[in-house]
Amino acid sequence: MDAKTLMDYYKNVVQVEENINADLGLITNPNAQKGGILLVGMNPSGEGQDIYCYLKCHSRFWNPKHKMMGDYDAKCGYIDLLPIRDRVQDTIIKRIKADEDFRRYCGKLLAFTRDYIELLRPRLIIIANKDACFFWGFSKWKWMGYTFKDIDIVPESRRELDRGRWPLVQICGIEPTDVNRHSTTTNLDGTYIVGYRQEGGKAGPIPEEQKLDIKKIVEFIDSKLDFEWEKTLYDSSKPQCPTERCPNKVGCRFCQCKFSPNCQTKNECPNFKSNVLSCSN
Repeated sequence: MDAKTLMDYYKNVVQVEENINADLGLITNPNAQKGGILLVGMNPSGEGQDIYCYLKCHSRFWNPKHKMMGDYDAKCGYIDLLPIRDRVQDTIIKRIKADEDFRRYCGKLLAFTRDYIELLRPRLIIIANKDACFFWGFSKWKWMGYTFKDIDIVPESRRELDRGRWPLVQICGIEPTDVNRHSTTTNLDGTYIVGYRQEGGKAGPIPEEQKLDIKKIVEFIDSKLDFEWEKTLYDSSKPQCPTERCPNKVGCRFCQCKFSPNCQTKNECPNFKSNVLSCSN
């Protein structure tokens, strides 16, 4: 499902059914890697009533996200759970709790957002703020209805992965709700999910010890899989430094071979490709 199709569902199905005409905004990355990483926000605020590309969003709100994603940014997915434009997210949550008609409207919008996420099948979901957590199934308000299980890792490793914020957990199923159209199965079974605190705002800058290290999380997930998932997350249109991508940090720095520990220079490497020499490492 592309962004135009999703916006059509929002406008021509939900708003027509609810007889509502309101500003809607949608931010996605058309280059998002299926089965990759998905950043999830609550709702758009700074952009206008239109469809925007995540990679072209730059401001003091967006720039920390791009920096956090690093080498994975180009193929990282992005979606806001609700397309409702409002700079004050608390207003939306309060209105949802108090207004049944608005709650129904948000539920119908969220159903199509969930469809988009299910089709993208992300391996890792990063929730941008606590208000967005409200809709996943963590609270008594089930909304999308996902269920979760803890990850069995030692406390020291856990603190390195989730930085003491929301714990890194795994989706393990789904409970039928109106929002998920009473589904009993999900494409996200096994998906890892973690939350983080955004830069700026009333709380100020994030201390270094609380910033997520996406690379560490990716490497942890990669270690649990039977294929090299991390390699799919890079932008394949530009050369990547295999040394950085080598799990043993001994890979060939001149080619894109299988990280042979004995291949350290271009003279020794049978797969040397000169177009990778731009690697700064």
